[in-house]
Amino acid sequence: MPPHRPPRDPGHRYPSLPSSVVSAFIRPARLDALLAPWMPDAEERAFVVRCIVGEGPVHHRGASYTLVCLLGLLLEELGPPAGGAPSGESLPVPIRLPPHLARGSEHDYPLAIPLAPLTRLAPKGSPELAALVDCLTDGPPHHALANAAMVCLLDALFARAERARAGAEPA
Repeated sequence: MPPHRPPRDPGHRYPSLPSSVVSAFIRPARLDALLAPWMPDAEERAFVVRCIVGEGPVHHRGASYTLVCLLGLLLEELGPPAGGAPSGESLPVPIRLPPHLARGSEHDYPLAIPLAPLTRLAPKGSPELAALVDCLTDGPPHHALANAAMVCLLDALFARAERARAGAEPA
């Protein structure tokens, strides 16, 4: 049963929870395990997990953790993976620094964003697909990497759905 909240007064927001309450439910090890199929290197994975749940405003950390974990739970509900992460085309998530901090050429985060789920919304090679990728990978690390992690999990969900559909079709 959810905690009791007083009736919402249209002129007031609910009081914000202390950051310690949000931080208490975040389990970085859970994200680490979910991202392992896409990032076999433990140090790189730890860096990405820290960016997602250790950086930025606490409400973003909690929201990203919640959404990534819900996608992970759905994957678990569909049964064990067949062969790890889907291996389709992906693009790097660029580390975007403000111009006054940029030093030489930009680098990429160690997590890439798969294109297959995005091509369900926009054709491969189209300006629309480029815009989708740009929107998902722009912004601070906690946004860009959480978005990339969610698209990775969505890619795996679509792959499992396709395998299930293929197995359900008559021969």
